Amino acid sequence: MLTKSLLDKIKFKPLHERVTTVEGAAAVIREGMSVAMSGYAMAGYPKAVVEALVHRKHCGEALSIHLITGANVPYLDEKLGAEKIISRRTPMCASPTLATQINHGSVHYVEQQMNKMPRLLRSGRLGKIDVAVVEALGINETGELIPTTSSGLNWQFIQAAAVLIIEINTTQPEMLGSLHDIHLPQLPPFSQPIPLVRTNQRIGNPFIPIDLNKDIYIIESAIPERANPKTIDTPESDRLTKHLFAFLKDEYQTALGGKLPPIQLGFGSLANSVANAFLQTNMGDLQFFCGGIGEPIMELIAAKKAVAISTGGLEMSDRVEQIINQTQNLRDILVIRNGDIINNAEIIGRMGLLALNTGIEVDLYGNVNASHINGNRVVNGIGGGANFAQNAELSIILIPSTSKAGAISTIVPMVFHHDIGEHDVDVLVTEHGVADLRGLDDSERADAILAQCTVGPYQQQLANYLELARQTVGGHHPQLPEEAILWYRRFKESGTMLEDQR
Repeated sequence: MLTKSLLDKIKFKPLHERVTTVEGAAAVIREGMSVAMSGYAMAGYPKAVVEALVHRKHCGEALSIHLITGANVPYLDEKLGAEKIISRRTPMCASPTLATQINHGSVHYVEQQMNKMPRLLRSGRLGKIDVAVVEALGINETGELIPTTSSGLNWQFIQAAAVLIIEINTTQPEMLGSLHDIHLPQLPPFSQPIPLVRTNQRIGNPFIPIDLNKDIYIIESAIPERANPKTIDTPESDRLTKHLFAFLKDEYQTALGGKLPPIQLGFGSLANSVANAFLQTNMGDLQFFCGGIGEPIMELIAAKKAVAISTGGLEMSDRVEQIINQTQNLRDILVIRNGDIINNAEIIGRMGLLALNTGIEVDLYGNVNASHINGNRVVNGIGGGANFAQNAELSIILIPSTSKAGAISTIVPMVFHHDIGEHDVDVLVTEHGVADLRGLDDSERADAILAQCTVGPYQQQLANYLELARQTVGGHHPQLPEEAILWYRRFKESGTMLEDQR
């Protein structure tokens, strides 16, 4: 119950009486409830309550909930999804297990861009939230909550929920408490400009207010937060990053004194490869403004190559914790911001970001599908990538030209699900080269992507398709949906998108 370690974490004594067991707190979550849980970009999510819910389901209890988070939280989706505890999910899916259930129709999935979530929550458009479960480093002397590796949309959850469960994690590094900067923009018609003009500037508070009149449960968690094993670079990712860095060197050799603007990197193995590649370049004074960061970008702090970072979440590992504890003046370099700021279009535009995002596939004109297979089967969710691409100073899409050992071309005639529109894509990079699409009309964009980003049989197939579309329907943006869909049908029937080469 009230252990010494927990007592030290709750400096506001009136809340000592709210301490209870994990089982006692988790018992307030019941069948059919809407439950908001902390977590943003794979960081700062509850763990002990989740384990208690899984145990109850194992014991035969009927338990399904509408799970709401601030962003992608793979741990929650996999743990709760595996036990079929999630019946409705907002705003992202971050687990193959849960994606399968969504595609089978057993889970309702409300996919939403990250930048719209604060407004939807504060307006009540996502419905009543019964319980909010948020992880905390502790509670300060005046009763405010100190977040751990993310603050996400916890303020909105705490305000909206009828019941609050605070899971204080005693394994999270104490240094995290000084890294947060939480600023809440006012809603229209009272909104004002957000006074953020530098990547590492602080404009808010390191804590979140708590309504002490709410029904509050406080529990202790000693479950560490650890990222998945590091991804391994591939020959394709190595070639792609070389093309990217050659382009960046040419693009910025005279602009900005040869330095890069603040960089937004998405998630996944390719984003990690790009971050790792920065270690091998002579580029310095790097700045990042990302939805989430992990070990690869933290290594840039350790190498003194990154001087300013804003992030929505910090993915923990043993090495990340070591860097946190060993870096002097880390607070001057690293800022963990709430989701209202990190995905805000005003801030993205003002910072003049260089946005580096990935996708599942991209079509000949630059439209990007980042979330669905064959246009209909969800893999993850739109997240914040589209918002960054739309508002960045320079929007670059990074994608290997093939997958499944060449069986799939990721450059296709037409995408049947759009996440990032062609108008928000300035540059496309594959392992074969760079297509600078700025200032080109649609026909010129298609020719550039063909010439610079594809090779071999798929290049010829795409060229044949484009010529047929131009001759058959013409127009500004020639498309033949019936022909485009054959690529997916061919893969389903024969295991490859390649036409019969006989």
